[in-house]
Amino acid sequence: MDLGAFKYVPIIGVRPSEMQALEELSPQVKVGILPFVILQPWTTAREFPSTIAKVIACSSGKPIIVDLTDEVFDGPRRPVHDVFDKLRDPSNGYQAWRAFVDENPQFTPTVQLAAPGELVAQVQAFKAMGKGVVIRLHEQIFSIATDIANLFKKYTYNDDVFFVLDFQRQDKYLLNKAAIAVNIAKSIRDILPDCFVSVSASTFPTSFTGIVEQDIFERKFYDVVTDQIGQNSTIYCDRASVRAEKQNGGGGSPAPRIDNAYSTKWKFFREADEEDREEAYKLAAIRATECPEWQDMGIWGTEMIKKTAAGDEVAIYSPKMSTAARINIHMHMQSGVENSGEIEWSDL
Repeated sequence: MDLGAFKYVPIIGVRPSEMQALEELSPQVKVGILPFVILQPWTTAREFPSTIAKVIACSSGKPIIVDLTDEVFDGPRRPVHDVFDKLRDPSNGYQAWRAFVDENPQFTPTVQLAAPGELVAQVQAFKAMGKGVVIRLHEQIFSIATDIANLFKKYTYNDDVFFVLDFQRQDKYLLNKAAIAVNIAKSIRDILPDCFVSVSASTFPTSFTGIVEQDIFERKFYDVVTDQIGQNSTIYCDRASVRAEKQNGGGGSPAPRIDNAYSTKWKFFREADEEDREEAYKLAAIRATECPEWQDMGIWGTEMIKKTAAGDEVAIYSPKMSTAARINIHMHMQSGVENSGEIEWSDL
């Protein structure tokens, strides 16, 4: 895989809003992004093929990085859960995981790190497949970065190796972590000068009371880090405006809200959670389209906001659709595709 061909790596899950946001991206955007999909069972699907079919369809068969969720499955067991248990089994160097990746040509594998003794077998197998190798490190295990990098040192080239330094859930103080990211990235590059490196995080708000906008701190973080390590062999990466942690059920649906994504900030249009939720979403969408910064980009996400403002029958009338529209716009904005007015998108 030519990692240099991609400008953006969004980390997303197999959830309806995230999959729809990916599926509805224009062909121009899909060419230049490399989705990083954390595999998990597709909604209520019983069988594993349903999950894989959905992921492949949403990406139009283009290359995808795949990893396995570390979430513990609760509730009634389904056959798909048994498959995930097998894929997460570290036996024989994660043999089931390696076989799964090998069977799916468009999937670039992420090395599983739960069993350090099984790293060598994975590295050898994934390098032999020739599809690229990804290592996603959480902040708690950054200390093993150089140990893993040394496993690749014997290979003649490593421009197919991609380290993602995932800071997970963060807030506006993310930039304070830049020195940590720079030091880890440099230590990896000292061993593998030709490998690719990304930093990632999620700073999307957890509460919207009194918030009308927020900077996209992930983009600022990337800029600060690459100023120190250089932009060669780096790719912008984030959580696609999705929270890094699982959201637990709580006190009902959130108040109707339309979110819009710009290149460096999000804007939020929230309405009171009254009985007529469809009308509330419509009012929020009207405010979004009347905002002085509104950009009518002709992409799926902004078209959905326009349809909601117009009161169309098929529009944003649920948190799922609101989230899908925001993620779609955010991924488009971070992809680097110019808004030329000739975006190939249609709702037919």
